[in-house]
Amino acid sequence: MKKWCFVVLLSFFAASCGDEKKVHETEVYRIRSVGMLSTTEYALGKIIKWNDEGEWYKFGDRKILLSCKATVKAGINLGAIKNADIEVKGNKITIQLPPPEIISFEMNPDLIRTEMTEVNGFRSDFSQEDKEKVLQKGEESIRKDLQKLNILDEAEQNAKIFLVDFYKNQGFEQVIVHETPKDKRNTNIDH
Repeated sequence: MKKWCFVVLLSFFAASCGDEKKVHETEVYRIRSVGMLSTTEYALGKIIKWNDEGEWYKFGDRKILLSCKATVKAGINLGAIKNADIEVKGNKITIQLPPPEIISFEMNPDLIRTEMTEVNGFRSDFSQEDKEKVLQKGEESIRKDLQKLNILDEAEQNAKIFLVDFYKNQGFEQVIVHETPKDKRNTNIDH
């Protein structure tokens, strides 16, 4: 009888020591339900100077100085993660991230200001349509600046941190997140 009790106690002790937190497969793929994960936001200001010298037959010139601000958000579409992008081996999980992307680009009309206008000769003042064309040039300039700021790299790094924390909270001891190679990214910032 003592031998049998000893075996039962030993089995119970071994089972309790090796008690690993098992992660259900449905929990692993639940990250996709997050959808678009915005991890980086920039607020950018721009001063736009425009000199409109006009055509040869127009006497005089006109200048305008506008200021504007844009809010840009970047992140990762976690809904795009496929089953093949996630590999689980025991308490280790490996994930291939989808490429980072610009989620939104917004120029708030309340933050657009005409700082200065100068019109001389026989030229007419700037119309609202003229100002919109100048703002369009400003938006193009801000979008070009975004590529220099590495907003997509920052968004990807923040997403990696989020995923590591998420899966460690799910019970994984090792979380490896692979980035999308830079040559396979869409660097178009036209959102």
